[in-house]
Amino acid sequence: MSDGWVERAGVRLHYLEWRPPGPREDREPPLFLLHGLSSNARVWERMARRLPDRRIVALDQRSHGPSDRPAAGYALDEVVADAAHAIRQLGLGRPVVAGHSWGAAVALALAAEHPDLSSGLVFVDGPTASFSRFMTWEEAAQRMQPPLPAYRDVEEAARAEASALGEAWGDDLVEFVRAGLVAVGSGGFTPTLNAGVRLEILTDLYRFQPELLFADVQGPILLAMAGQLWPGVPQQFAERRRRSVDEVVELRPDAVVRWYESRHDVPLIRADELAADVERTAIAAAYWSLARDAAALATVAEPEWARPVQGDAGGWTAKDLLAHLSSTHAAMAAVVAAPPPARDGGQAPGQDRPAFDPDRWNASQVRRRQERKPGELAEEMRRGAEQLHAALMEVDLAGTTAAGNFAGLARADAMERMLEHQRLHLGELRSALAQPPG
Repeated sequence: MSDGWVERAGVRLHYLEWRPPGPREDREPPLFLLHGLSSNARVWERMARRLPDRRIVALDQRSHGPSDRPAAGYALDEVVADAAHAIRQLGLGRPVVAGHSWGAAVALALAAEHPDLSSGLVFVDGPTASFSRFMTWEEAAQRMQPPLPAYRDVEEAARAEASALGEAWGDDLVEFVRAGLVAVGSGGFTPTLNAGVRLEILTDLYRFQPELLFADVQGPILLAMAGQLWPGVPQQFAERRRRSVDEVVELRPDAVVRWYESRHDVPLIRADELAADVERTAIAAAYWSLARDAAALATVAEPEWARPVQGDAGGWTAKDLLAHLSSTHAAMAAVVAAPPPARDGGQAPGQDRPAFDPDRWNASQVRRRQERKPGELAEEMRRGAEQLHAALMEVDLAGTTAAGNFAGLARADAMERMLEHQRLHLGELRSALAQPPG
């Protein structure tokens, strides 16, 4: 892990970064992480350690961690602009954006408003509906604005955090606690976020309407929700919260919901499970991005699609190659979900069929799609990416792939190999369509 700084409009923002070794360094998409209110970038450290093969950046938002603490500038559009600036400055391209709590609201707004800077959204126990639907401002202010604590030293602050987390506490969180504190002149420590700034953020968050934004996210959505609330929570609040999650799924049927046996601090309490689900979402996001790129090419005039393709796809026209990309995307969910081979080395029940012939299969799939328009093929790719996300959430990524060209590989490796294959073909398709006529 390393750290660094970016600056926007005179405000210096600190970040933590994890980079995979060697060829994995440029693996797409990277992850961009946003912590919650009164938290800091180290809240993601446990999860990041479980994802060693992806580039990960966790931002300390203004007034959190070592980042600057300006007197103003905490409206949602300002902190979204901070995050967007960091993504651009650090060359992250279109990362999967993950946010926890208040950070989930920032991540949602970022993904919805800047689709060029986000390939997917992991929404960790954030507000799925406006707070005004659940409680009055007075109730919200009372619940979300307890008195700011003061500590004699970091050890006392760590003991308080350990008491709150219970069994989830570990000494690896001491630096997380330290990063959330600032020394005061009279001695001791207080949170980096003061009461005035907290009130400004909470007022803006109370007015936030997340239900208006989920439809604009261009990529997979994971709603990673805590299944446990605070002691004494009103039953009506719990029911409305569940209903608001259901409403997001009604709006975005492709969104995947995961309820964790966890209190609010899911990145600390369920780091293993969350890391696995983030990785699943990142794989799906890579396939979504290919579909997005194909959709951009689909606007090319129909006659251009008769051009021949060079390279591995030689012998096909540009439209044939797009049909191949589309059919492969459409098959990915079935490949992921295919049952493993029987333990005795034979075929599982229902698998007594001839060995897979990829050339024959590919040719048949291309023929089936001859009458479809390029836009329809690109749309099939997008639907295939949606189905892949749902399928990935139900399987062990370390389990064996049982179907397709990469049978026998771990699912994660098979998905990565197929992704490389699809990207190669997309590059060939771009080259074919970019050729001058004649």
